Amino acid sequence: MRSDAALARDAIEGVLAVCDTLAELTEIGYEEFAADVRSQWAVEMGLIRIGEGVNRVPRAVLETFDGQPWRLIVAMRNFAAHQYDDLDPLRVWRTVTSDVPVLRTYLADVVLVALA
Repeated sequence: MRSDAALARDAIEGVLAVCDTLAELTEIGYEEFAADVRSQWAVEMGLIRIGEGVNRVPRAVLETFDGQPWRLIVAMRNFAAHQYDDLDPLRVWRTVTSDVPVLRTYLADVVLVALA
């Protein structure tokens, strides 16, 4: 049986990969993003994947790292997955360009370092 730390590391590495892909997808700028449904859907799927990845991190591990709003991250996943018709491109853009980079840095510099 794998340890909580090993499970957490695997899930976090997947989330980091998604964060990097989202950074690439948003290089186009907001105007092009807002006009391109394919880019919006791709970014929304990335947010869903981040929420899924966070959900795979054992709760005991998440509870030791309070620097991120874990429940809100999973809630955003649920919102994107189930209320996709109500997603505002500007809200998605702000999330992916402001919150996701902060999450990526926290995961890489704090969580993975502590779990190493």
